[in-house]
Amino acid sequence: MAEIAPRPAAGSRSIVVRFFAKLTAVCAVIPYALVGLALRLIMARVFFLSGQAKIEGPVIPINTHIRDLEFSVILPADIKESTLRMFETQYSGLPLPPTVAAYLFTYAEFVLPICLLLGFATRLSALALLVMTVLLQVYVMPAMLWPTHVYWAAILLVLMTVGPGAISLDALIRAVYRRGGA
Repeated sequence: MAEIAPRPAAGSRSIVVRFFAKLTAVCAVIPYALVGLALRLIMARVFFLSGQAKIEGPVIPINTHIRDLEFSVILPADIKESTLRMFETQYSGLPLPPTVAAYLFTYAEFVLPICLLLGFATRLSALALLVMTVLLQVYVMPAMLWPTHVYWAAILLVLMTVGPGAISLDALIRAVYRRGGA
């Protein structure tokens, strides 16, 4: 008969096993509300800054008292001539007329990141940004899949499937709707 090795006592688990058990417990404490907020801020920044470089309009300076952080927001009165040329040349492979694509992408890069930032219509905004990312990947920048687009797509897919989290207008609207409907 084969001998069965004695099972180690519960307290004698290896240091590695205990470390990962504690790490898992710590990670489980982080609420998705914070994770969702961070993911929304990351994607909003990426697309908003891209859109800001493509538009012309009045500039609103925003001064903060956080480590002398100063920046400005350009309100979209029109898109730059260089943006139109870019969509006629570099982005000409898109399955849309260049002028339509220029306006659509540029204004989407202004509005949708604001929606993400606020957590308003988050799933729809993430879907629209994912479609834009896929179009850029397929028709404009196929070499950017692994350096950039796969990460954007993963973050946007999380926002689409799990939602914005509790720190969002979507959550506030849902709570008000439930309270009023009850």
